[in-house]
Amino acid sequence: MIDPITALSAASVCYTTLKKAVAVGKDVEEIYRTLSKWAGHIEDVKEVISQEKSKPGIFKKLTYKRSATQEVFDSIIAEEKIREQEKYIREFFTANWTADWGGIQGYRKFIKMRREIKKKREREVYNQMRRRKNFLYNTKMGIFIGSLTLILIYLCHFLWTAVMEASK
Repeated sequence: MIDPITALSAASVCYTTLKKAVAVGKDVEEIYRTLSKWAGHIEDVKEVISQEKSKPGIFKKLTYKRSATQEVFDSIIAEEKIREQEKYIREFFTANWTADWGGIQGYRKFIKMRREIKKKREREVYNQMRRRKNFLYNTKMGIFIGSLTLILIYLCHFLWTAVMEASK
């Protein structure tokens, strides 16, 4: 697992590249590509931070490579830097969203599509968890019913053998 500072440094490189591209007046496609890379790195940072806050599995060996203080500082720094960079990008879009970018309607379309993608991904995660839960339930029930069937067959065989022995 990558630590948040390494992921944040990759996002910061994309962020400075983005600022330079905007300052120089690069074309829209290049700015979009840089934004896409930046967003990917930011999602990596957010994932690392959320994994640190979540409970570990019951069979996972608990080892910590960093102290609690270091982990807190890394998380605070990462969250603050993300907030700062997102604010700059939001201000850039609201101030510079021109006809090349689709105007204010283009920005609204961007926000709408991002929300739809997030909802879709959340539904996919929920559906996967539900399928996994159903699979485990069906597997347990299959093993239980199979075991009962085998016990019933054994008992029938035992009774049949006992009846045949008694009739001799």
